[in-house]
Amino acid sequence: MSAPLFNEKIHFLDISSKLPGYHQSWSPNTLKTRLLLNAMDIPYTEQYVSYPDIASLLKSYGVPASASGFSYTLPAIYHPESLKGNVPGDAILSDSIAIAHHLDALYPSAPHHAFPEPKSDSEALWTESEDLLRKIIFQQSGGHGYRLLMPRIPLILDDRGAEYFVKTRAASHPQNLSPVEWGSKDIEDDWKAVEPSVRAYNAYLQRKRSEAEAEGKGKGPFLWGQTLSMGDIYLASILVWLQAAGEGRLERFMAIGEGDDYETSPIRDVWNAFEKNGWLSKQGEERVIHEQT
Repeated sequence: MSAPLFNEKIHFLDISSKLPGYHQSWSPNTLKTRLLLNAMDIPYTEQYVSYPDIASLLKSYGVPASASGFSYTLPAIYHPESLKGNVPGDAILSDSIAIAHHLDALYPSAPHHAFPEPKSDSEALWTESEDLLRKIIFQQSGGHGYRLLMPRIPLILDDRGAEYFVKTRAASHPQNLSPVEWGSKDIEDDWKAVEPSVRAYNAYLQRKRSEAEAEGKGKGPFLWGQTLSMGDIYLASILVWLQAAGEGRLERFMAIGEGDDYETSPIRDVWNAFEKNGWLSKQGEERVIHEQT
């Protein structure tokens, strides 16, 4: 375990669901932080927050509204010891990438980092891989990746969270459709549209692994071979999201390309590595911080 540097453990704020145990963590956004904490072997406490309570909690600690997207979102970490004087309100840092940089700086001797050295190269790799995961898997497939996932989210949330999610996401949809209406009439249309994009990402991941091995980074399942980085964490976060959505989505997604292009898909290799290391199932100690008065 990474040596604790502070009196208080980092406190991680995640989004509530009604899924059991460690499966309660489902959001690809918050999972980027959770999986990084686990891979870095940082001791932490955790708290699940229902969607309608996120804004009031963050506001009470002086967290400013986001300039884009929804004003107040998770993940966030609460850690006054390391954040005092560095963030508005001195206590909470939100945004998964800002959190990743903060954790990398706090724990330079951790076994893994979001942005390993050379940092400029790993940051460029993150930009490239994130763009592909967003555009290839989701946008280039005409949004069919989201159609596979979005209708399932209200079904896994706590009741208050589900009601809030449907109301706010419907308002952001051009036709004011509820997320439960965002799926295609035939789910096979979504899978057919997504498959070429998933194959493309498998090919990209395979190429990056081969390049990493040729550069002496070692043979391994990640974008940099044996070296974990933020792009791998984001892919694993999406895979957990697929698992949470249920009905075999994760297995079908990872199986794309197997039997013809690969014996085991590169995407599945990443999942297996996270599972083997225990990064998917590790949890923090439960703790609750309350709104400031």
